[in-house]
Amino acid sequence: MQKQAWKLFPTLVHRYTEVLTADQLDTILAHCLQSEAGRHGALLGDAQSTFDKDAHFIESLEAAHAHLQGLTQGLAQLMDAYARELGLDGARLSNSWFNIQRPGSVLRHHTHPDSRVSAALCIASDDASSKLHFENPNPLIGFIEAAQPTEFNMEMAKFKLAPGDLLLFPSWLKHGSGFEANQSALRVMISLNAGA
Repeated sequence: MQKQAWKLFPTLVHRYTEVLTADQLDTILAHCLQSEAGRHGALLGDAQSTFDKDAHFIESLEAAHAHLQGLTQGLAQLMDAYARELGLDGARLSNSWFNIQRPGSVLRHHTHPDSRVSAALCIASDDASSKLHFENPNPLIGFIEAAQPTEFNMEMAKFKLAPGDLLLFPSWLKHGSGFEANQSALRVMISLNAGA
């Protein structure tokens, strides 16, 4: 008897650590806190966002702070390489914005339509910050209760992000805070999209 096994339909997520230096993180955090932000439907509670389909926050950071030069190009290259690993013909950075969450706020689960690749870049977080949860795209995964957790029956995957961490994921992958309220004084993330 011979056995063959395939892991069908995997979803690729890249995690990079220490993408930014401590000085860069401080500069970006100060810039975010001094910038005007408003409400967004994906955020509940004490939270603000600069989301707009035409927002180019990363580029504005570079324009305002000389020591951040190259950040846009570096992030765009990582997103393009990730898209190519997915088998796509690349991806071009299309928009970027930041979200600020305070205690009790929740990030609703959502996707990023009209994009190929999305990214979350952590600027400020601590042990009390809500994690970033990804939903299994298989709607039937919870149909049968599993006896033990494995990579084949996870309904959610969650990531505790530290300042300077970057996650890359397909834009169709539903994500949010897993209905876990943020408990940290300040959770700041930059979000990025890349399309065709």
